[in-house]
Amino acid sequence: MNFSLSKAQFFLLLFIIQTGVVYISFQTPLIIYSQHSAWFVFILASLFHYGLLFFFERYYQSFFLNGFFRWVYLIYWLLITAVLIAYMGYVLASWVLPQTPEWLVVMLIVGLSLYANLVRPETVINIGVMLIPIIFLFVIFLMLAVPDLTWSNLFPVEWNHTKQIMAGMIHSMYAFFGIEMYLIYRPFLKQDLQVKGKPLLIYQLVLFIFYFLSVVFTQMFFALEEIQLIPEPIMYILKSQEVNFVKRLDIFFIYIWLSWSIVTVMIYGLSFRVLYLSKKRKHPKRSIVIYHLLLAILPLFVMQFQRIEFVKNSIHYVLIVFTILLPMMIICWNKWRGKRVS
Repeated sequence: MNFSLSKAQFFLLLFIIQTGVVYISFQTPLIIYSQHSAWFVFILASLFHYGLLFFFERYYQSFFLNGFFRWVYLIYWLLITAVLIAYMGYVLASWVLPQTPEWLVVMLIVGLSLYANLVRPETVINIGVMLIPIIFLFVIFLMLAVPDLTWSNLFPVEWNHTKQIMAGMIHSMYAFFGIEMYLIYRPFLKQDLQVKGKPLLIYQLVLFIFYFLSVVFTQMFFALEEIQLIPEPIMYILKSQEVNFVKRLDIFFIYIWLSWSIVTVMIYGLSFRVLYLSKKRKHPKRSIVIYHLLLAILPLFVMQFQRIEFVKNSIHYVLIVFTILLPMMIICWNKWRGKRVS
């Protein structure tokens, strides 16, 4: 596929895919397993995340996918996107659309993704620009909860509790969601643009602050006993805030989160398109349609409470494999064999 990305487009695409869908819920497993140390554990996880981005930037040209690994990632993205759509439908049914048929919600999400991915690739990329102001409204309206925060909930931090810190690090993987996309889209960045150094550091700081505020606000708003009963803590914090222009702030932000998450699904669809069409294919549009047909069917098998909970409690292990271990293995193998992305 022939398209190019500016530095701003590249980092915006990465930011949306790393924060979309999971932002309202990733705090719960992190705090459950890290207890009072959650904010400290997330700092450690963010340092690891920055190191991983630095490693990817240095060796992205060695992320050459042969036919086998190309299909591994295509299938992984198909399944992970189906899970994300199922979770989106589950959240909507829980908060705002309890009487709406599940298949209708899925068809709406998949239909929008199909439309965006049948046109120029830049369409999906540029849609994210419209999300910038409304995404940061999350942070602005979270600040309304400051008077209700209990700062002592952040302590005591158990610096020497190795098992607890490791469990928290593993469950912080939700904040690494989609980091492998760095390797997919980095070759499309304009050749004269530099990412290493200040731009990469700024991106890491923006992502860190955006997630870190959600972690500390969740810790300070809820007691540890409460957090185990709160699957989407950000929505509950917003629900408790009273404003004049809308009766329930959480409902307003559920629709913002839905828009944000649909763009994430579109980007996964674009990633499928980029990787699948990296080789010349007959009937490319038909392949995109078939991909979206599968996306319309697969989420319906997951969209049940028990299955959603099982996925939420196990998906971080899948992320460790496909976002960290497998990319590093492929890079090291290609580095040894001297293969590079052309």
